[in-house]
Amino acid sequence: MRAGPSKIRVAALVFAAALALHELRYLIAYGGGAGRAQAEQGHGYLPGAELIALALLALAGAGLLRALARARLDDGRATPLLVTSLAAAAALALIYTGQEMAEGLLSSGHPAGLAAILGHGGAVAYALALPLGGLVALGLQAARAAVRAAARRQARPRATRRPPLLPRPTFHAPFAPASVLARKLAGRAPPLVS
Repeated sequence: MRAGPSKIRVAALVFAAALALHELRYLIAYGGGAGRAQAEQGHGYLPGAELIALALLALAGAGLLRALARARLDDGRATPLLVTSLAAAAALALIYTGQEMAEGLLSSGHPAGLAAILGHGGAVAYALALPLGGLVALGLQAARAAVRAAARRQARPRATRRPPLLPRPTFHAPFAPASVLARKLAGRAPPLVS
């Protein structure tokens, strides 16, 4: 069975990229008035979504640290970067489309239908999906590379102490050493009278 990236890691990166896509689309379309335009068009839920994205990113980071600590080499090949980038870009475009359609249906100030998706510079979101999809793919690839490097480091046999090139000479006395008293190394006795 092939090991893929963590589902939490994928969800966190895609969710954060989807929010970035939405924010960038409004910044490009409205410039300095992006906040006002979002408020008028029913985007009051975005701060809550940003908190969810931060929580997912924190979970993904903790999961990555855990994976680094318990790293094992997997035998599966990684999905090519271009394929992952395109899949992430497609997911971001679909998320953006669904988000804008839902906002058009649920918010009174938001355009509906095709105007919700493409109106007021909305088409730029599809162009932004490509580089953001590439960033998601790079993040996933970097995490996988870090886990593989940790696994290789853990799989490497521990370095043992090498024996010296030349053996150390050992000294063998030709006779047994004399006792401490015979070699006059004993301490002096205390005086008899003080």
